[in-house]
Amino acid sequence: MRKEIVLPAMKGGEEKEVSLCKKAQSARLRRMHLRQMKAAGDVADAPVKRMREEEDRSMSSSSSESTSPSSAESGLSDHGCVSLIGRRREMEDEVSIEPAFVGREYDFFAVYDGHGGAAVARACRERMHVVLAEEVVEIEEGREEESKWREAMLASFAKVDGEVSAVAADGEEAAERTMGSTAVVAVVGTRRIFVANCGDSRAVLCRGGVAVPLSTDHKPNRPDELERVEAAGGRVINWDGYRILGVLSTSRSIGDYYLKPYVTAEPEITMTERNEKDEFLILASDGLWDVISSEVACRITRQCLSGQAAKLFPHMVSGQSAAEAAHLLAELAMSQGSRDNISIIVVQLLK
Repeated sequence: MRKEIVLPAMKGGEEKEVSLCKKAQSARLRRMHLRQMKAAGDVADAPVKRMREEEDRSMSSSSSESTSPSSAESGLSDHGCVSLIGRRREMEDEVSIEPAFVGREYDFFAVYDGHGGAAVARACRERMHVVLAEEVVEIEEGREEESKWREAMLASFAKVDGEVSAVAADGEEAAERTMGSTAVVAVVGTRRIFVANCGDSRAVLCRGGVAVPLSTDHKPNRPDELERVEAAGGRVINWDGYRILGVLSTSRSIGDYYLKPYVTAEPEITMTERNEKDEFLILASDGLWDVISSEVACRITRQCLSGQAAKLFPHMVSGQSAAEAAHLLAELAMSQGSRDNISIIVVQLLK
């Protein structure tokens, strides 16, 4: 059963969150108005027409929602997701949700943020959970759980990276060598949560109303990442932000054949023991995190799952599901000026 959350009186950040929601609500109403004018054939005014076209282009999306099986089938989580093209010309994000993907003890969630094209992110979506399940099964029985999942995650990231790198090496198109994808993977078990992260997508746990980071962004100017890149013979150049060789704004990814060994596919892995205060996870691409902090994202999601957001903003939220929360976060990111693809998974943890 879904746990109802009673929110304490909000302080400090309340005005900011209300402002964010009002901006998103205003943007949605503006889009509805423009589409109504389009349906009525009101295209005489050229500036309005251009504005309508811009709005439609910016919000054209590849969007999906998902909810988990009943607790009798999985028992670990309810979940919902959204994936928007946003203001980009091409959709390069992918999401993956595989309930009970190893027996019935674990749920799998992942966000892949592609760059240079969508091919690597698509390959990750199709292969990562398959390879990870195979690696876990092959590890001998009796191994300690944390050690088993760490080994399997390291091996699966390396294997998928090897597969896409082989395609890039053999391919005749130069573009294949410049494609890559971040990957943040969460395996939710009955007692523990394992997260493997490679890149600047992010996983955050809300525990008793507090945002707990389960991954750390791999940015080229992160001191340990900068040291690793330079030790491998690479350079980090500040060119419209810190970038590997002045090109790539993340220091780890799957693919990116032409930037190896400076860009590595080795993930950082965390293990978190679950407790009774754990409420939900948010996994998202940097289209969200570039404009919304982890703390604000958790607070807004908590409002949505408690039903408070539906009362405050009925034009934006009609229920209190994980899918509603994911869509609300995407709207807020758009309203705050995100110009990237936006992919979000909200995982509500069941007790």
